[in-house]
Amino acid sequence: MAKIHSNPPSANILMNSMRSMGYSFEAAIADIVDNSISANASIIWIDFPVSSQKEPYVTVLDNGTGMSFDELLNAMKYGSQKDSYSENDLGRFGLGLKAASLSQCRKLTVASKQGNNINCLQWNLDVVIKNQSWDCIELSGEEYSELPGISKLKELQSGTLVIWQDFDEISKEYGSSKPIFDVLSSYMDDAENHIRLVFHRFLNKRVKPLKILINNREIVGLDPFLESSYNPKNDLKKESEFSVQYGDGKKAIVKMQACILPHQNDLTKENIDALGGIENLKDGQGFYVYRNDRLIIYGTWFRLSSKHISPELYKYGRIKVDIPNSLDEIWRIDIKKQKAVIPPSILNLFRRAVSQVERTSEKKAKKRMRLSYAEDEDKIWAKELVRDGKESFYINPHSKFITSFLDTFDDKDKSKILRFLDVISSQLPFDDIYISVCEKKNTSELPQETINSIVQLAIDQIKLLEKVQCISQEKAIEFVTGYSPFDSTEVVKEIKRRLQ
Repeated sequence: MAKIHSNPPSANILMNSMRSMGYSFEAAIADIVDNSISANASIIWIDFPVSSQKEPYVTVLDNGTGMSFDELLNAMKYGSQKDSYSENDLGRFGLGLKAASLSQCRKLTVASKQGNNINCLQWNLDVVIKNQSWDCIELSGEEYSELPGISKLKELQSGTLVIWQDFDEISKEYGSSKPIFDVLSSYMDDAENHIRLVFHRFLNKRVKPLKILINNREIVGLDPFLESSYNPKNDLKKESEFSVQYGDGKKAIVKMQACILPHQNDLTKENIDALGGIENLKDGQGFYVYRNDRLIIYGTWFRLSSKHISPELYKYGRIKVDIPNSLDEIWRIDIKKQKAVIPPSILNLFRRAVSQVERTSEKKAKKRMRLSYAEDEDKIWAKELVRDGKESFYINPHSKFITSFLDTFDDKDKSKILRFLDVISSQLPFDDIYISVCEKKNTSELPQETINSIVQLAIDQIKLLEKVQCISQEKAIEFVTGYSPFDSTEVVKEIKRRLQ
């Protein structure tokens, strides 16, 4: 007969290992905010030192329902479990509080108040490693009275305070080259932008909106679909609903709605502020998947386009998708709430939505431009006619050279690279080029150092094509050398010589 042996994990090893799950600072903060929202908080305070003279910390305090000692002890457990999850719950795995917090620091303290009672527990990684045991520390009133943020918790009727201390990961990454205070300040700027987007539905509610304050400064939510920042040219399509089956024949409703934003020349300052800046036209295109109004994933097309997606042409298109938490499993929502996978059963519905958005967004983008090169795939530089009959030159995102390079990146990285190329294009020194041409000081001949760089870049592209597209070296060479700047006789000859 088979025997059953209890085989619990080693506390010090597991806790250390889970710190490497890949949480970014802003994603970790968002996970703590999730808990506050689930606790029915109406106000959340996020604080960190404004002076480098103080010991670094980050606190997240809410005025939610708070926890009893037993509830707090369960919440601090790895794999904490509720009796049941409501349909509005933002949690799922029972790991977020611990995994998110300890990915950023070595000491996590949670104090929670109900009525006149304050309970306080702490995970100290040094203690766990020393004792090699799941030793969660209960702090006495005298011990927690000096903690940052505790005085504000005491003023509340109920609520929970999360405290991060001992930021060893920052020390490892920056050493003594950058003070922890400066890094935290930078991280908090990123976290603010992330929170404004991820929780924008909560922050922008017309009735009883959630308030989030960072160092006592209230932040406002972004508006990626310009639903509250009015613009008559904003094209918000009709919302569609469809049923998705899960579990033992159960069904849940998924909602989807496409939106084509106004052309950038038609955006007001209020619109641009609501989007979070004009650069978010490119970076913000794609799907926005919400789970119980909390944004899970955004700025991606899930590689559903039938052709190469140009961030410039499709930057006005975005599609919002609402899913209930009952579909977490088939959507494969990860612990960090940053990844999702479209269920195969509704993949074709999403493909059709993408095609519709592509066509409309592309039409809107092209309406304002006339390309002299007609998007010639063999030319790296393109030209467009702008206002007042003037011409603008820019790096052609449709050239084979650019598209073959971008195809090796995901949608977000593509957008960043295209934005970088836009900046380079905008700095083209027209006057210097004109003077050189007039004085016949320019030359089309390339120095040997540049030729060597072109050849090496071509070889890198050829090897990448062989690996990613599984084609022969001969076909990869033929493809790469079929367009500029790799098509000159001298360059082709040198490529083939080096690859022999």
